[in-house]
Amino acid sequence: MYCVQCKMPVCYQCLEEGKHSSHEVKALGAMWKLHKSQLSQALNGLSDRAKEAKEFLVQLRNMVQQIQENSVEFEACLVAQCDALIDALNRRKAQLLARVNKEHEHKLKVVRDQISHCTVKLRQTTGLMEYCLEVIKENDPSGFLQISDALIRRVHLTEDQWGKGTLTPRMTTDFDLSLDNSPLLQSIHQLDFVQMKASSPVPATPILQLEECCTHNNSATLSWKQPPLSTVPAEGYILELDDGNGGQFREVYVGKETMCTVDGLHFNSTYNARVKAFNKTGVSQYSKTLVLQTSEGKALQQYPSERELRGV
Repeated sequence: MYCVQCKMPVCYQCLEEGKHSSHEVKALGAMWKLHKSQLSQALNGLSDRAKEAKEFLVQLRNMVQQIQENSVEFEACLVAQCDALIDALNRRKAQLLARVNKEHEHKLKVVRDQISHCTVKLRQTTGLMEYCLEVIKENDPSGFLQISDALIRRVHLTEDQWGKGTLTPRMTTDFDLSLDNSPLLQSIHQLDFVQMKASSPVPATPILQLEECCTHNNSATLSWKQPPLSTVPAEGYILELDDGNGGQFREVYVGKETMCTVDGLHFNSTYNARVKAFNKTGVSQYSKTLVLQTSEGKALQQYPSERELRGV
């Protein structure tokens, strides 16, 4: 048997005579299956984060090359403008180039530091996932249940850590500077960069409304909304669904609506769904992954509560 209050397996003697006699107990096999299911469900969410992290690392590495290219392009433009001016500009030109190089090195340092940090974190996440998968293969219910709660908490904590701005670049690739070459010669010593207008932010990550998400036969209806305190409007949304076998996600809806019904799914199959918002600046992060089970027959299946799906 399994003591719910103490969260540990107990024998019948302890149940009859020990401190567990007044506690709620459940069948060991049932709790074993329940905790395995919870851990597997948590790993699905963490696996999505790991996939996003790998894509994010590719993006960061591309940013290094892009910063290099943008730096070369910006320096060439700056030199061309300075060479067109009189000799009095030469000393100022050196000062401006020094500022560009300093910004260049700063951007590279920030991005490389983030690459190192994200690489270490991804390695830790991958190690945790591999360990959990080995634990799930364990056929000893008692031994599994002794560590399952700690592993579930660890998986949820690791997933939450990925969501706290970890997958957002800390530095842009653009050099938000522009040289104003209109002043007269007597104003040359006042030459300086003009800060370009900051780009608009991307929308906040949408929130799936679990109480409105459901499956009916081989169709799934999903609903989402922007966070209540979001100040950046979204121009549209992209809904993605996997193939029902844990494969790659594919876009099933792109538009302004905040509800979508997807037909033609396989019966008695488990699908993962996620949504992101976009505007002219770019796209938001993905929402949390939602797990949907299509029906075996013709019954309406309401999606479980948020507590039941905590951490997915």
